[in-house]
Amino acid sequence: MEQLTNILGVLGTYFAIVLVLAVSVETVLEPFTWFKGLQKKISPDDVLSDIKGWLHPIADMGTRAAAIANLSEEYQVNINDIQTRLNIIKTVADETAKGLGVQKQVDDAEKKIAVYMAALRAKFAMDESKRITILRIIAATIGIAIAMILNIDTFDILGPLLPPNVRAILTAPGGQFGGIVITGLAASVGSSFWHDQLGRLRAIKDAAKELT
Repeated sequence: MEQLTNILGVLGTYFAIVLVLAVSVETVLEPFTWFKGLQKKISPDDVLSDIKGWLHPIADMGTRAAAIANLSEEYQVNINDIQTRLNIIKTVADETAKGLGVQKQVDDAEKKIAVYMAALRAKFAMDESKRITILRIIAATIGIAIAMILNIDTFDILGPLLPPNVRAILTAPGGQFGGIVITGLAASVGSSFWHDQLGRLRAIKDAAKELT
């Protein structure tokens, strides 16, 4: 039981240190999100809901299609590519309708809205993925820099949990650098993650107390 208490104590100390570093990383990272390209955009589906809200209930599909087309320009979607896709879908839909003997063909405005929204969702997903990747790289760089400045080594903190021979290797100069890098990368994961880990650790500690 004493051994478990020691393990939980070491892990708790490490989690708390990384949590503080993670908050520092997020504070330094915040100004980067003001730059163009790193700002979070509104989801096309959220914008579509707004469009439905501010358009008159009896607004025709053409009006909605025009509003969504303007939104496509905002997202810098290639209009020519969308128009090409739209024409292909229109042709296929019309031929299918004729083959089925359906007199009423699919409304062009509805097809236009569907194609525009598909292109917007694809562009939004690609831009968001790119934005998150860049921010993660910046966060990792900031985390490593802070860990280096403060000389916070993961292997040194978790050393008591490691066998003596392993600890000797990891606390060597090369190992220390690796430990600092790991600390920085851990801090870049985010404060909410480490806050959750601390919560789980407290729950384990409380459960262990109840068993004694």
